[in-house]
Amino acid sequence: MDAETLKELIRDDFEVINASETVSKLFPLLEKLDGDKANAILVEEDGKIVGVVREKDLIRGSVLKNPHETKVKSLLVRTGKIDLSEIDPFKVARRFVEDSTPFVIVQLDEKKVGVIYINDFLSAIKDEFKDVKVREVMNPEVVTVRRFDSAAKALSVMRNHGIDRVVVVDENNKVIGILTGKDVVDRVISPRKRVRMGDSSGEKEKTLSIMVESIMSAPVISVTRNDSVAEVIELMVENRISSVVVTRDGLPDGIVIKKDILEYYLRKESKKGFNVQITTSDISLDDFDREAIMEDFEKVMRKFADFLGESYLFVYIKRHKEHFRNLPLIHVRLKLASEKGNFMVSGESWGVEYAVHVALKKLEREILKEKELLEDKRMVKRFYEEVLEY
Repeated sequence: MDAETLKELIRDDFEVINASETVSKLFPLLEKLDGDKANAILVEEDGKIVGVVREKDLIRGSVLKNPHETKVKSLLVRTGKIDLSEIDPFKVARRFVEDSTPFVIVQLDEKKVGVIYINDFLSAIKDEFKDVKVREVMNPEVVTVRRFDSAAKALSVMRNHGIDRVVVVDENNKVIGILTGKDVVDRVISPRKRVRMGDSSGEKEKTLSIMVESIMSAPVISVTRNDSVAEVIELMVENRISSVVVTRDGLPDGIVIKKDILEYYLRKESKKGFNVQITTSDISLDDFDREAIMEDFEKVMRKFADFLGESYLFVYIKRHKEHFRNLPLIHVRLKLASEKGNFMVSGESWGVEYAVHVALKKLEREILKEKELLEDKRMVKRFYEEVLEY
């Protein structure tokens, strides 16, 4: 896709809110959003667009308790922008992945911005995925909850795993639904706010003790690992969903979210032997910290470069509320895509540096296990070849 085609995707139909407004002002704006486009709103500060506030961030505890006092600024996700003169598909995909937002902001001139919605972008690159199978992009680690678990438990599971959705299974572990943070906002939190503001709409107020089965999305739109990713994109866009569950005989086999597809696209377009991309949540890394952990990542990547071949390491760093000796609890998730397969690990510790080391050690162990497994297979193959010679 060339730059001119990409420019045709830029739109000006978006909502904007000032960073100094209270979170309670977000709810009517979010309800106006076209579900086909986005679940986020641009944030303005001092006359400039500085980032976005995402609907999924409304599940934070402080927001639920004090929507009339909590400022939008506290939920602000500061995002990058792409200058119109420098726009290209790789930069757009990279911004989607790094910012974890449903649109990318394009700076049209000194004052004016436009956005490229993720569905429009995926539709534009869909044909490049006709020969790509779901198994090549899916995440095989599926986080599940039971149908009779509470919404509160589901939210806790999401927070602990650093994700915004869980697959719902029945007593036989069969997939029956999916629950996202957005579902909880739409079906529990927003109605509660309206009730407290005097708009009962004849609906009984729901609490987070409600069963997952009552608010999950069902039936689930599912695919198999041998389906085409182009078909997955079509399903996502046509059904206005952000993920599909991969099943095998009704059992959860994996999950594909839009970010998985974009990560694959970045890997395919990358020209380097290896790449490292860092995304953070609720934490900002200064240049010194970023350079230090980048050195650690690149050291491991270089160590296994010959074995892994072309590879791409996606790093997700999230801060939890807990502290110990002034160090926050940090969750680090690593997703390594290489010619030898995909590796996924996570780790937690106090402080970014230690959490990164925990996750990297796990990643090294996984790579070494795969390397030893391949060596064992080669040894067995050589043994049979030598035996069969006689």
